Amino acid sequence: MKKLLLKNAKLVLENKLVNGSILVFENRIEKIFTDEDNLSEFTFDEVIDLEGKYLGPAFIDVHTHGADGSDAMDGSEEALRKISSYLVQEGTANFLATTLTSSKEILKDVLKVVANLQNKNIEGANIFGVHMEGPYFSPVCKGAQNDKYMKSARISEIEEYLSVKEGLVKLFSISPHNQENLEAIKYLVDKGVITSVGHSAASYEDVMRAVDYGLSHATHTFNGMKEFAHREPGVVGAVFNSDNIIAEILFDKIHVHPEAVRTLIKIKGVDKVICITDSMSATGLAEGQYKLGELDVNVKDGQARLVSNNALAGSVLRMDVAFKNLIELGYSITDAFKMTSTNAAKEFKLNTGILKEDKDADLVVLDKDYKVCMTMVKGKIKFTNL
Repeated sequence: MKKLLLKNAKLVLENKLVNGSILVFENRIEKIFTDEDNLSEFTFDEVIDLEGKYLGPAFIDVHTHGADGSDAMDGSEEALRKISSYLVQEGTANFLATTLTSSKEILKDVLKVVANLQNKNIEGANIFGVHMEGPYFSPVCKGAQNDKYMKSARISEIEEYLSVKEGLVKLFSISPHNQENLEAIKYLVDKGVITSVGHSAASYEDVMRAVDYGLSHATHTFNGMKEFAHREPGVVGAVFNSDNIIAEILFDKIHVHPEAVRTLIKIKGVDKVICITDSMSATGLAEGQYKLGELDVNVKDGQARLVSNNALAGSVLRMDVAFKNLIELGYSITDAFKMTSTNAAKEFKLNTGILKEDKDADLVVLDKDYKVCMTMVKGKIKFTNL
């Protein structure tokens, strides 16, 4: 393995910006230098001069269905590799392949395919696991999920999903509106799976009860959930009030008004909000007709909507755009990296998400306009236009 020095960068540390350089060796950050250090004392096999660009932890997307014409539900390694190759172009180094509400047979087949590529050195971003979005949802808040397959949870069925490969399913979105689903939440948490409230018409009390059972995450907050009202706080109210819940936000300026995003971050704090894309296969492609699972989607004016009822159907958002949207809302670059990388790494116990010695060298280089110039995954450059 060669020693690679990324020099002359604005390093985005957890709470500050410093001018410096990073030495990458054997997939890890071996050393962080500041401008005060004398680099002449060290030898390097390769040096890349970043010419003052930002260098931060690469993005982590825990909720993405697809991109570049492919979807995780396609159930093929080719589709997953295509998604992986696209995501590094937007600065993402790690992601959860996200499923849709479907039949047990189809979901198990998809899980088996993802299992073959989990944490493997593939073309682009690393697939560190699966986010199962459904099928235990409330049809009232189905959004772009297929209600034909929605049902109450059965632990025997969940056992089948988890038995495909230990440690594959990292996140499970579920509606805590009945006792069966609450028991499922407890079972999943006991098995080490983070559970998330999503596509749910549950009451405030239902969600807070689910927190007692171990629920600790919210799927695309505000979307697909009972709204906040002053006499019935709903799912959103529980997300606001529970310190145990980490809140996803889909910040494409379409799904959620920017000022509602600001409200969420003010209430939860920058350490408990995670930006996701919920991207579908049309991401990166021209507008037109696409599929989201079995459902027909029309993409027009940057919006993905179901043909059947015009409901929003995922997004065509990129993580670098979500990052830039945070900056435009007035958040610092350090806080923006927390919400696009650090917080997810901490929640899922990944050895990444922060510039620190001995962390995985999952890095992104951004220019002054926050355009992605390079993405490194486990010490390997997977995308560059430097």
